[in-house]
Amino acid sequence: MDIIQVLDKKFRVTTPEAEILKRVDAVAQQINKDMEGKNPLFLAVLNGSFIFAADLMRRITIPCEISFVKLASYQGTTSTGTVEEVIGISENLAGRTVIIVEDIVETGLTMKRMMETLGTRNPASVHICALLQKPEKLKADIDIDYVAMRIPNDFILGYGLDYNQQGRNLRDIYTLVEDENTNIKGNMKNIVIFGAPGSGKGTQSDLIIEKYGLNHISTGDVLRSEIKKGSQLGKTAKEYIDDGMLIPDSLMVDILASVYDTFGTQHKGVIFDGFPRTVPQAEALKKMLADRGHQVAAMIELDVPEEELMARLIKRGQESGRSDDNAETIKKRLDVYHNQTAPLIEWYQKEGIRHHIDGLGALDRIFGDICQVIDSI
Repeated sequence: MDIIQVLDKKFRVTTPEAEILKRVDAVAQQINKDMEGKNPLFLAVLNGSFIFAADLMRRITIPCEISFVKLASYQGTTSTGTVEEVIGISENLAGRTVIIVEDIVETGLTMKRMMETLGTRNPASVHICALLQKPEKLKADIDIDYVAMRIPNDFILGYGLDYNQQGRNLRDIYTLVEDENTNIKGNMKNIVIFGAPGSGKGTQSDLIIEKYGLNHISTGDVLRSEIKKGSQLGKTAKEYIDDGMLIPDSLMVDILASVYDTFGTQHKGVIFDGFPRTVPQAEALKKMLADRGHQVAAMIELDVPEEELMARLIKRGQESGRSDDNAETIKKRLDVYHNQTAPLIEWYQKEGIRHHIDGLGALDRIFGDICQVIDSI
């Protein structure tokens, strides 16, 4: 059954159990690698993480221990904004490697409070392992080391998560739906934000994320994250970089796909920032999404005159101290954009999803034009 009734609310299956366990496997493998020889202490946060913690622990193959702490911050479908520690921690944490196991990280305030509490006990290190994360809701400045899935800002239940204490026993993850006739997949808005360096892609992406709750994939950020984590894809990418070679399109798409899949099978959409840069990459992205029954809904092109791009990037270099934001390197980057990336404009025009935006002028006006496009798709 796709839609179920829990108390007074309707919920739809968005992540089946098989997909959840696949993501738990991936997290466990990374922890086994990172924590070898450290005998970590897992602290599972009750009640929500009990199923996730159980499945995770069955996949941990290194020596370890587990204990539990209970925090409360939810009533109904919204957070109360306060955190109350119900059950404290009795273990001696001095010199220990601690991994907090949490069901979902939203604002991160609960985790920040818990990490501050743990820090007074002198652990060697404290890490966070979350089943789910809502990136657009994060307010606290914390690092989340292990995330099984990133999701939009929706209320969910199942696999340990509840609605007023109901639904924890459901094997799949369900999302609250207001309208039974809502077609979630049909409303998915995958967007390619496109433009030359300095055209404002990052700024506009942040505004889109805040208003529409979309996920964000920045090629540079994703690549650095995979290399830092030491994932197999990250290791392979680093080998190419260390050898002074370009990362093959197929590898880059595999890396993006691995991140895309963490958002679940039915999400609000993703902003692709910095990818694709060439027509073959666009074709590869189209195939990757099609394999999942998804597609790019719009390519939004921010068009800014070259003299304005030069001025913006030079100013940015002066303010940030970035060594690559000088006149000579900027000119080279713009030449690469015109020669290799600009042909994508015609490609997306033929796809029928290119939307031209005048990127010169007031920020609010530019964002307003972008919103008109997004609201129309």
